[in-house]
Amino acid sequence: MFKRGLSYKKVILLLLASLFLSLSTYVLLIYTKQLGSLEGPGEITGEAVPQSVIKDRIQEVDQVKAKLTVETDKQILFGDLHVHTTYSTDAFLFSLPYLNGTGASPIGDACDYARYCSALDFWSINDHAEALTPRKWRETIDSINQCNNLSNGSNDLISFLGYEWTQVNQDYQKHFGHKNIIFRERNVDKVPPRPIAAGGIASEFMQIGLPMRTTIFPAIVDFKNRERIINFQKFIEEVGLVPQCPEAESSRDLDVNCIEIANDPKELTDKLDDWETPYMVIPHGTTWGFYTPPNADWRKQLKDFYNPQTQNLFEIFSGHGNNEEYRTWNDTLLDADGIPYCPEPSGNFIPTCHQAGKIMESRCKDSGMRASECDELVRITKKNAALMGAGGFMAVRETEPDDFLNAGQCNDCYLPAFNYRPLGSAQYILAMTDFSKPGIKNRIKAGFIGSSDNHGARPGTGYKQIDRNQNTEAYGFSNATVEWLNNLDLPRGKLKPYMRPRDQVLDSSSFTGLTDLERQSAYFMTGGLVATHSESKSREDIWDSLDRREVYATTGTRILLWFNANHDEDIYPMGSEFNTDKSPVFTVKTAGSFKQKPGCPDYSDNMLGKERLEEICNNECYNPSSERKIIERVEVVKILPQSYENESINELIFDKWKSFNCNKSICEFRFIDEDFENQKRDAVYYVRVIEEASNIIGADPLGCEFNAEGECIKTTICRAGHEQNRGDCLAKSNAQAWSSPIFVNSI
Repeated sequence: MFKRGLSYKKVILLLLASLFLSLSTYVLLIYTKQLGSLEGPGEITGEAVPQSVIKDRIQEVDQVKAKLTVETDKQILFGDLHVHTTYSTDAFLFSLPYLNGTGASPIGDACDYARYCSALDFWSINDHAEALTPRKWRETIDSINQCNNLSNGSNDLISFLGYEWTQVNQDYQKHFGHKNIIFRERNVDKVPPRPIAAGGIASEFMQIGLPMRTTIFPAIVDFKNRERIINFQKFIEEVGLVPQCPEAESSRDLDVNCIEIANDPKELTDKLDDWETPYMVIPHGTTWGFYTPPNADWRKQLKDFYNPQTQNLFEIFSGHGNNEEYRTWNDTLLDADGIPYCPEPSGNFIPTCHQAGKIMESRCKDSGMRASECDELVRITKKNAALMGAGGFMAVRETEPDDFLNAGQCNDCYLPAFNYRPLGSAQYILAMTDFSKPGIKNRIKAGFIGSSDNHGARPGTGYKQIDRNQNTEAYGFSNATVEWLNNLDLPRGKLKPYMRPRDQVLDSSSFTGLTDLERQSAYFMTGGLVATHSESKSREDIWDSLDRREVYATTGTRILLWFNANHDEDIYPMGSEFNTDKSPVFTVKTAGSFKQKPGCPDYSDNMLGKERLEEICNNECYNPSSERKIIERVEVVKILPQSYENESINELIFDKWKSFNCNKSICEFRFIDEDFENQKRDAVYYVRVIEEASNIIGADPLGCEFNAEGECIKTTICRAGHEQNRGDCLAKSNAQAWSSPIFVNSI
């Protein structure tokens, strides 16, 4: 019996040793990057949309034009100019199973999705340039051409080539933000041989990825999904093997197989100009405070980096929220030396730094600390939070997302971006004037577009408010173990203030510490669309409509909108600019979007197939009924651009300057600015079209409970991942459209 027992123990020990050796070998292979494979662009499996379907779409718009006597032959076409695939570092990361990702999302999926799920007329690919290796750029060009060639001359779906320049800096004076680059041409011999990346934090993150513990440990804990996790490591390895191009050389003289860097918008456009091919630069996420320091001001971009020939458009709405509305408050203010400090609450706005101080105050009082010690601790905490800018929430250690209530948010904005930055809003940008050049009033004159900014190869996700996990960027950890592993290096000690140098705030190895994951995810929506008034459904005509700003933005629905100025028997459509000494007259004509039926239309099933529809569309497509939604009202916004140096912008923006009730599915209005002649100054006008209320994902991100004074005293944040608590986070709000502005100059 003893020998047998001893033999049994030896077997157990041998098995354990074998298991340990296998596990060690597995870990070593992951660590040395011996496992994994590079993922490709995917296959485009669908066929061209039947011509009968395309004709029906045109006819539906023509019927509205006839009812409203719209005198134009231009078509309204809908598209999405901001789409990512798993060729982007963050998109690949969010696709991983331990973040509840839905798997690989290649360019082939985006093409099929745009054609059959969202039924778009056009779209563009915009993967982050910082991770676009030479291989991926070549494959991107090939895939865009394949998607176009599938049309067989029918132009059922026009695909544009592009990428995203992803610049971030926590020094507000050096922050320029993200910009999408779109090319008119698509063939390899007519576009630059490589994309242009941004230098700095974002570029570094896109190239180095996450620490090994977020790769090795999840691959062990979630062994079933190890392949996807290890492939991410291979993805990062490929990016890291491509050298950075020499900065001193001109773009045309650089080797094809290197990563080209532009450190600011002027350097970016100078490099693009070298290739003498038509392009557009579209800023986006301008009020999104996840990466934007609180005092980042678009004025510096107007003065030094604005190029009116290539920057005609502005992304006013996306899946990351609304960038429209100006507010007078800011999350931090600057003292006489330009040093950020913590302001007091203003109206219903609570600065993040102020709430950090309140959290610390509550903790130190509960601990029995002397009042003087507590006061000093609160002071230091508020100071640190202000100095850390976008990472101010980290100034208090070991917090829960609900601790910050609604601090840092624009609580009276329409579907706002997270941690709102009003000095990047559309209204602020339109009101600015740069007087640095004598005799020249330099202004930004941009049209409005909406986009999805989807990171799952799903252009135009806003057609239905369903599937939050699939159709938004809301990701959370799939299990508590992986979340715990990720948070191992977060600073501890609830009564110890935390400080990180401003330039290192986003240089964090902790993913949740980097992103404020739960609060940020609560603000993600399905995203918007751009609508063009195009002479035809051709690449050239769509491009021309974008270039002349004859476009409008929506929150994702397909509202129809015409906004014109009438002057001296001429009609000036949205996006136009003209000179006059007379009071301008405007017309608005609009129709609600179609209510949606469940499922997909028959042609999607027939042309794409049931299995593919389920895989990429989750069996829900753009599937319009014959009934249009009600337009509740149309609001007019008037802006008076600055007429002299340092004129207060606070008095120049007239939100809801006029408002017209509709309460029908189709309506039209006429109005005149009778003050224009007397004011004798330039003016900008645009309209908002507001549909009847419906359920929208992310419309109530925080779930605030308010006291009698209207203060948020408790939140139920819309969570994702293993702590998901509110399903798709639906709440009542109004879908919306924004016309591009009309610019009227006084003479």
